[in-house]
Amino acid sequence: MNQPEPDFAVMEKVLYNEEPSRIPFYEHLVDVEIMEEIMDFRIPSFQEEGEGYCKRLIEFYYELGYDYVPFELRPRFPATSHVRGKDTALYGRGERSWADEHGGSIETLEDLEAAHWPPVEEAFDYAGFEKVGELLPPGMKVIGGASGGPFEHASFIMGLEKLSLAVYRQPELVEELFRKIGERLVGIAEKLARMDFVGAYRFGDDLGYKSGTMFSPELLKKHVFPWYEKIVQATHEAGKPFLLHSCGNLEEVMGEIIETGIDAKHSFEDVITPVDEAKRRWGEDIAILGGVDVDFICQRTPQEVKEYTFRILEECAPGGGYALGTGNSVPNYMPVDNYLAMLEAGREFK
Repeated sequence: MNQPEPDFAVMEKVLYNEEPSRIPFYEHLVDVEIMEEIMDFRIPSFQEEGEGYCKRLIEFYYELGYDYVPFELRPRFPATSHVRGKDTALYGRGERSWADEHGGSIETLEDLEAAHWPPVEEAFDYAGFEKVGELLPPGMKVIGGASGGPFEHASFIMGLEKLSLAVYRQPELVEELFRKIGERLVGIAEKLARMDFVGAYRFGDDLGYKSGTMFSPELLKKHVFPWYEKIVQATHEAGKPFLLHSCGNLEEVMGEIIETGIDAKHSFEDVITPVDEAKRRWGEDIAILGGVDVDFICQRTPQEVKEYTFRILEECAPGGGYALGTGNSVPNYMPVDNYLAMLEAGREFK
């Protein structure tokens, strides 16, 4: 594929809301099945073969023209309950799982105290995380860190329904749960953000539905955003930008999110806030990333995707602070040709 050699300085310019020399690509993640379909090789899981997984991951992002590799590992928190079902996606290869909204491993203060909460030094696989850094080619860095933000972890550990009820029935449990999660996420960020191969720190913390936030703005301000601020501060003290990936309708709280100090925001849907509108509303304060609507990419032709991508670039690229990518991620139900059409438009845009 015809693209320039990776240069993280280009991506870094965008994250600091400046104008880059070219439009870089940004993606929160690409499903393994999509990577295998494009590259025509098998990718082992990280648990199976850490170095083999990292090599394949780097090769994919290098070949497709990214200046970085997205890489996250889950903190060692109490177990999450999962629901499983058959994966019927276009490139589905087995089973899909997702967090159980109805319950989790912790329901009471006694459960919380009995659960294993390792100290920061043991709460993350730091050696595993360093594997990808050892293999990076010149010019590339990692954007990533410990996967999941404070809200996601709390809702996964308790189940969203139980967490929502506990806010009113067991407020002391909720307060302590967010403290245990938040303190560890801050400590992990302090360590990871100082690693030389980490170009920017990030996590995903989905906060909303299409209609609004899952927690009320008041509860997010109380339990979630103070931890954002501490993690962002730790990242900035390490001299790195911070990037938030968060799905859903966050209009009521975008001001508060920006005030935590984040440098960039990812995840935009046309049915909520189209990315060009997001650029107009918040682009003076933070970088705006992605926004090529996933539903559009999945349902249209490659040519339509390309034309749509050009329109987004014409609206969002001027003035800088924008990187091209999907509005959420590249799931295994997205037609490969349509994903590649988006990237082709980015390479051709002047």
